Amino acid sequence: MTQPYYLSRVRLKHDASIAALAPLLLGRTSRGGCSEHSAHHLVWSLFADHSQRQRDFLWREMDRGVFLTLSARLPEDPHGLFEIAEPKPFEPALAVGDRLGFSLRANPVIRRRDLLGQRSVKHDVVMDALRSLPAGERASRRLDAVQEQGKDWLQRQGQSAGFEAERVRVDGYEQHRVSRKGSAAPMSFSTLDFEGVLTVRNPDALLTIIRRGFGAAKSYGCGLLLVRRV
Repeated sequence: MTQPYYLSRVRLKHDASIAALAPLLLGRTSRGGCSEHSAHHLVWSLFADHSQRQRDFLWREMDRGVFLTLSARLPEDPHGLFEIAEPKPFEPALAVGDRLGFSLRANPVIRRRDLLGQRSVKHDVVMDALRSLPAGERASRRLDAVQEQGKDWLQRQGQSAGFEAERVRVDGYEQHRVSRKGSAAPMSFSTLDFEGVLTVRNPDALLTIIRRGFGAAKSYGCGLLLVRRV
C-alpha cells in the first residue's frame, strides 16, 4: 500500500502578539518574501517532532508567511504560530496522456568533476553556461541563459520523471546566500520559477518524483511541483 501524503497550507497567524514578532520570525528578502534562513526554520518547526528527525517533506513559500507543504506526516504547531488549513490527501489519479498545468520553484544544478577529477561538484546551470563566455558578454546573455538552460534542465527532469513539458515559462532567476552556524561559509544556491503544461508519460514515475522533489536545495523551499488539471 502506498504511503499517504498530505498537501497542507499553513499561514503565520495575524494575532497582535505574533504580528509583533513577525519581523523577527520572517526576516525579509529583496523580493518581499521571508528570508530563506527564517522560512527554513519556521517550516521545520512544523515537522520537528524530535532532534534527530531528517527532512521528509517539501515546501514552498506562496506569499510572505504563507507556505504549502507536501509531507507523509501531518504538520503540527506546538508553538501556536500558524493557522493550518485542513490538510488534503495528495492522491492524484494520473493516466498516460493526462495534461496538467504545473508550477515549480527549483534549484537547477548540473554536476561536474572538480579540477582534479576526484569528486562531483554541483553547479548552477545558468552560471555554468555563462562561465564559458567572455566576462564582458555575460550580463547581456544572462536572460538567454535562463531560458535555454532552464528549459534544458526541465526537459532532462521530464525524461526521468515521466512527463513532457510544453508552453514553459522560465523566470525569477535569483541567487541566495544562507548563513550557517559557527564559522561555516554561507550556503549559496540559485532558484528559477517554471510554469507551463505537462503531458504525463509515466504516472508512477511522476508521482514518485513529485513526492521526492525536483532539483537541489529542498530544505530551502525548492523542488515542490504543483499540478492542476487543464
